[in-house]
Amino acid sequence: MTKHIFWIASYPKSGNTLLRSILSSLFFSDTGIFNFELLKKIVGFEEVSRLRKCYNTRPENINSKNWKEKNVLIFENMAEIQKKINLGFSEDFAFFKTHFNGKNFDGKSFFINDFLRGVIYIYRDPRDVCVSWARHASLSTSESISFMLNETASINWVDGENFKNYNNNIPVYLSTWGNHIKSWIDTRFNCPFLILNFEDLVYNKSDTIEKLIFFFEKNYKIKITNKNLKIENILNSTSFNNLRNLEIKNGFNESVVNNKKNNFFAVGKKEQWKTKLDQNQTNILENKFASIMERLKYKSNN
Repeated sequence: MTKHIFWIASYPKSGNTLLRSILSSLFFSDTGIFNFELLKKIVGFEEVSRLRKCYNTRPENINSKNWKEKNVLIFENMAEIQKKINLGFSEDFAFFKTHFNGKNFDGKSFFINDFLRGVIYIYRDPRDVCVSWARHASLSTSESISFMLNETASINWVDGENFKNYNNNIPVYLSTWGNHIKSWIDTRFNCPFLILNFEDLVYNKSDTIEKLIFFFEKNYKIKITNKNLKIENILNSTSFNNLRNLEIKNGFNESVVNNKKNNFFAVGKKEQWKTKLDQNQTNILENKFASIMERLKYKSNN
């Protein structure tokens, strides 16, 4: 087996795409100037084409099963799905975005330790995740809260380069927001592991880019050329204003997963929840996720 996968993992709407924008500009651009084509260098793992390469998880073999049976079958075959030949690349290792929970409901692991080259996990204040997920999925904030509290919550795999939902509801298992985070940050990986948060990625971006560079230089002996130029250009070209303008001008395929009315890059600020959630909704999230929020240093509104 080869250590060929570097996971960029998160719960949905937690900054994964922004992190991929920064990393792709850092590693796959000479200047650090971002464009959406660079995101093709860090693709999503959850594309149905990968299931089709494993006999047991071919859609025609699992479409008729119930949610639990599908979930079990996919996790039982992760080692096959994640083989280098089935992921479709020949390099030493590749980045892959994922929203999968680190373990399914019966404790089966998503990641295959023998394949792991590295992991970055990014998280975000659950109150802001609630607001952003509601906008992205065309839900009310109350429906978004219910989704985040659902231990069997899942999203769909997508079909093809245009990130269209696969309509037969093959699940990307999430569980609750808190369970998702703990499934990753409480795992003892046998590879370099970095934890980041959305707020630092937006409000302390320069320091966070330096942290990323140090992480890769220390653990992989990767020398970043044109570092100062790249940092300056990344700061400018991955600002939310620029990403929003690029989406308006050129479109963005990941924005059409659930919602054609709202832009994928909408606000990109912290503490949106203070004006979008009422006190009862805030209390529900804070009470449910009190311990993990305290651990991640998110202050209660009470």
